Amino acid sequence: MRSLKRRILALTRKRETYGIGNLSEPPREGGNVSSLRVRELRRARSIDQEELVVGLEDDAKILLEKLLADDDGDRKRYMISIFGMGGLGKTALARKLYNSGNVKRRFEYRAWTYVSQEYKTRDILMRIIRSLGVVSAEETEKMRMYAEEELEVYLYSRLQGKRYLVVVDDIWEREAWDSLKRALPCNSNGNRVIITTRIKAVAEGVDERVYAHKLRFLTFEESWKLFEQKAFRNMPCGSVNEDLNKMGKEMVRKCSGLPLAIVVLAGLLSRKRPSEWTDMCACLWRRLKDNSIHISTVFDLSFKEMQHELKLCFLYLSIFPEDYKIDVEKLIHLLVAEGFAQEDDEMTMEDTARYYIEELIDRCLVKAEVIGRRGKVLSCRVHDLLRDVAIKKAKELNFVHVYNEKQTSSSSSNYRREVVHQLMNSDYLCDRRVNKQMRSFLFFGERKGVTLESYVDAITLKLNLLRVLNLGGLQFVCKGSISLSLPDVIGELIHLRYLGIAHTGLRCLPATISNLQILQTLDASGYSNKFEQTTDLSNLTSLRHLMGRFTGKLMIGKAVNLQTLRCISSYSWSILKHEFLQNLRELEINDSKPVNRTAPVDWASFSKLTHLRVLKLEVEAFTLTSKSEEAVKVMGLVFPSLESLTLVGSELEEDLMPALQKLPRLEDLVLKDCQWPEGNMRIRAQGFGLLRKFELINVTLHELQIDEEAMPSLMELNLRPNGRPRKVMIPGRLRAFAQGFYITCE
Repeated sequence: MRSLKRRILALTRKRETYGIGNLSEPPREGGNVSSLRVRELRRARSIDQEELVVGLEDDAKILLEKLLADDDGDRKRYMISIFGMGGLGKTALARKLYNSGNVKRRFEYRAWTYVSQEYKTRDILMRIIRSLGVVSAEETEKMRMYAEEELEVYLYSRLQGKRYLVVVDDIWEREAWDSLKRALPCNSNGNRVIITTRIKAVAEGVDERVYAHKLRFLTFEESWKLFEQKAFRNMPCGSVNEDLNKMGKEMVRKCSGLPLAIVVLAGLLSRKRPSEWTDMCACLWRRLKDNSIHISTVFDLSFKEMQHELKLCFLYLSIFPEDYKIDVEKLIHLLVAEGFAQEDDEMTMEDTARYYIEELIDRCLVKAEVIGRRGKVLSCRVHDLLRDVAIKKAKELNFVHVYNEKQTSSSSSNYRREVVHQLMNSDYLCDRRVNKQMRSFLFFGERKGVTLESYVDAITLKLNLLRVLNLGGLQFVCKGSISLSLPDVIGELIHLRYLGIAHTGLRCLPATISNLQILQTLDASGYSNKFEQTTDLSNLTSLRHLMGRFTGKLMIGKAVNLQTLRCISSYSWSILKHEFLQNLRELEINDSKPVNRTAPVDWASFSKLTHLRVLKLEVEAFTLTSKSEEAVKVMGLVFPSLESLTLVGSELEEDLMPALQKLPRLEDLVLKDCQWPEGNMRIRAQGFGLLRKFELINVTLHELQIDEEAMPSLMELNLRPNGRPRKVMIPGRLRAFAQGFYITCE
């Protein structure tokens, strides 16, 4: 009997270790992260659901009428202010209005920007310009060099004569709006501006023509509806009994109608088995403040329940500035470099890091901001109140130090990470003490005229054990040098896993960079960076992600770990040993001027890239090389994993459609500025079975025909060919979401 009990206890421990629950119960937190299918199902469920805006329906109706009202005889710019305490749902309501179909149809231009307590007008203007979506990525990069006044003039000219809607989220003082409004024309086109703020005086005082709308707390019925939608989503139908409902309602009442507290509580309980709700309820009762459940209380419990690596990932979010739009790809690279994500038999380190981010989103601790293919989160954001508790926890654990020029108080000398959000003074690094404990130094923002040698020298001298170094946004100048290059001493940082030098104006990399043999990510992206000389990275065999404008010769050797390569010239691609790139997931080949040499690109060069998911080609000469009939037969074998394909500026020698429409996993297809052979394009029945997005921009065509049963999964169709084709035929079912030019629908 004792032996049997020991075996039962051992099995119970193993179930908890590996996250194995009863078939009728939801998955439990803390288990193995290797179940890819469970992860994909959870992501599809959490992302595909429309954003829940419970209890704000009446508010949305009132404000939508204000947005769409056609004022008789007075169509000057009108403002709407949404105000209330943090966590009430101001941003969620503004987002619901912003994404309304009627609003999209009424306003030619729409833009969204965040402000926060510490703001720079120049950054706000840049965010509005990017959000408008009328400027190319290359032009946007050029604008990084513009002064604030130049951005003002540019934005004003873009909006002049247009009907626009601009949302300015999280304003803390009236001066922030005053510094911005000069760039927004006050014409008679019926323009609207929405602001959100916690401060009533700001809401009512921003303009004479303003409607100030105060958000209320949720009623109990609304609170319970919101809680139900999130807390019970993992539970099978019929498993929510009366006792569970009773406990849930008791906890919801203590949230006092604050939506943020409700969703964070629901996110915590959604990961609990029904049998564990009693213990969780008791824990909350012991931590009540003023007879209410506070956000900090729920966060503390949620944080305590997390596995160690997930705790580190959430604390890491405290490095980003307030209201910062966090690029998930960059965050993943940083988490991997910090050593917070490990690989296993099924998942790479990057997959594991993404899993952790999705876990935080599932817990309602992080908000998915931009969502791409298959529910993939591209950017995220942390609510101010949750960021505050994360910062507090990070300070308690000495996890990170945030440098602020306005606060000169001394900080602990044994922190492992330092982050700079505001501009660094000229003596910042030179005067600091050596901190041998520091492993990460990150800069966020922009600063012009930084002397390259002094900063890099100080870093290598005093912080030579760094794993992560991000200098992106510092506009470097170099004394007595025509070609701006990182100093040779960068090669002394031999422990680096991540080197971020995006938007720094660099032109070349020194030979000593070959010393960084465990470097995983080199981010040298940005329009101001252009590497026209030979760049030799052959010794960097640990490299996993390489981004930059490498218009000169690029040598990467046996890069068996490389997953991301953006971007490389066609000539450099032609001389690489492609058999060593079998783990490549994303590839961009770009011959945008100027490039030293070019070479034809053909399908054969991709035959070894069986894991490739994203391919972008901006090249002139592009061929199949083999006969089209043969290409059609083997296309699924050459690209078994390809999900996104973009062709820009190519003169195609043969019709690619018979081959492309056989790609088994293709979801996005973009053809832009291409010369199509003979000007005839046909997409046949059953072609592109999984395609969700098809863009045809400035492609020379005489005829375009999409058969009735082609593209059965299509969700987005944008047809803007060059000139006016003689014949365009698309199925009637595609008409509802077709954008651009088409003639007949059959």
